[in-house]
Amino acid sequence: MSPIRTSPVQLEIFRNRFQAIVEEMASVTLRTGFTVFVKETGDFGACLVAPTGEVLAAPTEAAVSLMVGLPGWEAIGAFEHYEEGDVCIANDPDTTRGLSTHLPDIWVWRPIFVEGEIIAFAFNFIHSSDVGGRVLGSITPVARDVWEEGLRIPPLKLIKAGVMNDDVVRLILLNCRIPDQNWGDIKAELASLTTAERRVKELAVRYGRDAVRDGIADLLSSAEERARKIIATIPDGRYSASDYMEIEVGVDRPIRIALTMEVRGDEILLDFTGSDLQVRAAFNLPTYGQPGHYMMSLAMLNYFRTLDPEIPYNSGLTRPMKMTIPQGTILNPDPGRAYGVRAATFIRVMDCIMACLAQALPDATPAASAGAIAIVLVSNMDMETGKRRITVAQPLTGGSGGRPAQDGVDGTSFTGGWLRNVPNEVLEAEMPLIVEEYGYATDSAAAGRLRGGAGIRFRMRNLQDGTALTARGLERFQFNAWGSHGGKAGANTQVVLNPGTDSARDLGQIDLVELKRGDRVEFVSPTGGGYGDPFQRPPAQVLADVVQGYVSPGAAQALYGVVIDGAAVDEAATEKLRRGHEPATGTDRGAKRAAFERDWPEEVQAAMIAALLDRPAPQRDTLRGPLEAAILTETRAGNPPDRARIDALIDKLF
Repeated sequence: MSPIRTSPVQLEIFRNRFQAIVEEMASVTLRTGFTVFVKETGDFGACLVAPTGEVLAAPTEAAVSLMVGLPGWEAIGAFEHYEEGDVCIANDPDTTRGLSTHLPDIWVWRPIFVEGEIIAFAFNFIHSSDVGGRVLGSITPVARDVWEEGLRIPPLKLIKAGVMNDDVVRLILLNCRIPDQNWGDIKAELASLTTAERRVKELAVRYGRDAVRDGIADLLSSAEERARKIIATIPDGRYSASDYMEIEVGVDRPIRIALTMEVRGDEILLDFTGSDLQVRAAFNLPTYGQPGHYMMSLAMLNYFRTLDPEIPYNSGLTRPMKMTIPQGTILNPDPGRAYGVRAATFIRVMDCIMACLAQALPDATPAASAGAIAIVLVSNMDMETGKRRITVAQPLTGGSGGRPAQDGVDGTSFTGGWLRNVPNEVLEAEMPLIVEEYGYATDSAAAGRLRGGAGIRFRMRNLQDGTALTARGLERFQFNAWGSHGGKAGANTQVVLNPGTDSARDLGQIDLVELKRGDRVEFVSPTGGGYGDPFQRPPAQVLADVVQGYVSPGAAQALYGVVIDGAAVDEAATEKLRRGHEPATGTDRGAKRAAFERDWPEEVQAAMIAALLDRPAPQRDTLRGPLEAAILTETRAGNPPDRARIDALIDKLF
């Protein structure tokens, strides 16, 4: 850790000034963006980056929280020389080595010169609603490689010394379905970078180039120092957790995400050995094993900010974190895999980190959040102009887990709370749709002394033939978010076409669904777990939940032991029902996970993954299906194979 040269007063001034700059960058993008997903939902990011490639400041009031820990050095190092007025652009995960993690994230960056020296870089990304590919909106869970997912942009100079490269612009806009909107979003990014450049130069004029340069380095060191102090309060030890991705294509069983978190003094090692292999579907997360990668560290950053809200929000926070992410796994795939739905995988990583923290700090960690964010997208043709329309209908996040001192947050979660909802009026103005219901789903909140947050019920009716529907990130159809200290596990996802009719059918993980005029689609988002024994929840709070529509009277009686008579608690019946109740304790992961792990014990999964990773990459996809079938047969026969037996099965199969 480098010594801090800047005075405490000056350092605090710089922290606030840099924070104000990135918040202004985010505000400019939000206010000038063209697509609904940028200007309403807020799926974009902005930050300032030190010349070393570490993030020196990122917004917390607007935009996504996923900026700290990005490998800016990969983008910066893509060019040997920068001139004043340069702006670079890229969206390809493989050539940016984990800066962009799927193709819709279009990144731009520019150097900020002061007295001939690059003192910082301004970065910005927007999630484009379409970058080409096999489906409208570019993202589908069934994509088998990155070439199916749209246009790949390696690091290029969009603007060179202040002059726009029109050839690059034409190439990008020709390969997307909504060129006008995409160009509007990119121009919003450029405005954000210009704002950053102006503000940083103003700061250098006031305090001097050298003082600002030292302040940048010292802010990173200050964040590191404060993060280390927090880590030192976590008991030393090794904590292990796992959870599953419910991928419906490309694999024959749920995909395991495994983590061993080791706390040693003021450092944390996150070891993802035992996580499943890369898949022939769009759930691969291209981290490239980058240190402190932003999609692997966010849960820890949230923990730091919870305990120290004024901590500098920069990449110094990731310095005490070491990561082991084996190559060839879903968390560090080989180049060329499909990446579109990687956010679902990143969310499961967050769940595993929280599960490890719950072991280290059982009385300070909430139950699991919902574990899924579904982005519902619709597209059709404008009957008047003949142009293609594509827009996000709604980002659907389930409720968070119950907390040690409070109920979970309704309708949103710790893992995706930065995304804002799309007002129904905006959606209905953009698309021929009617939103019939949008609110909290009754009896979705997991029971607990401190209940989980309620899920969202969203039902829309289509008014035009030929409307296409996609929804990425749908998860938690089978396995539940865990409940803690006796709290119940969370509720599962539901997606139904034409609910309540004879033609109703479950849609599962949606690839592409074409809707007819009059079709209805209903989504119910999953929820986080409850915290504490539900029978210990005060009856008055259960009554309030019933009155407000979170809990039905039947569920109040069955899950909480509270009898509701009209608009009041029947105290005598409640006392009788609760008498003799055996207190609930422990972690509730749901019955379906327990059933799955009877067929697939975790030690068998870990041995199989390790054995396959020891084989050449081209063999793994071929071996995987037959090997899993052979292992399952032996396990169900009462002989779960060990590593030596799995190696023998591989030799026999290949």
